[in-house]
Amino acid sequence: MNQIAALRPGSLLRARIPVGIVGTSVTAGAAAHLAAALAAPAGAMAWLMAAMGAACLACASPMALRVRCAGRAAGHLIAMSAAMILIHLVLLASSGAGGHHGALAAAPSGHSGSMLVLIAVELACLMGASVALRLHRRPRMTLQEATLTTKEQP
Repeated sequence: MNQIAALRPGSLLRARIPVGIVGTSVTAGAAAHLAAALAAPAGAMAWLMAAMGAACLACASPMALRVRCAGRAAGHLIAMSAAMILIHLVLLASSGAGGHHGALAAAPSGHSGSMLVLIAVELACLMGASVALRLHRRPRMTLQEATLTTKEQP
């Protein structure tokens, strides 16, 4: 009887939800960076965007072996997204970044628009990782605890 109560009926589904959120966020971030690398003029900026796209994929590495590591992957994604947001803001606002960013110049180029889109994607990844981490850390109740909780309520 205790073995059946110890089985958590929704635990596998609950474990897959954070994995799906982190996986979707990582895929979106990597795709956005690779699209920016292909759209950027050839040079250092294109290579930097391609490298950042590859770095996005590293956030999913804790989930490669075990589904239960979604919390660790979400933590990696939070740190990586925050760092990339800062890097994109510095690239967008610095005057030495190829001469076309210059503190959000009066006539913003298409590239600065794509930087703003990348920042928006990174913010979405940050929010997704935050939700996944919260869902991963939520305490899971056994069937017996859930039954006791519902019987105690008037």
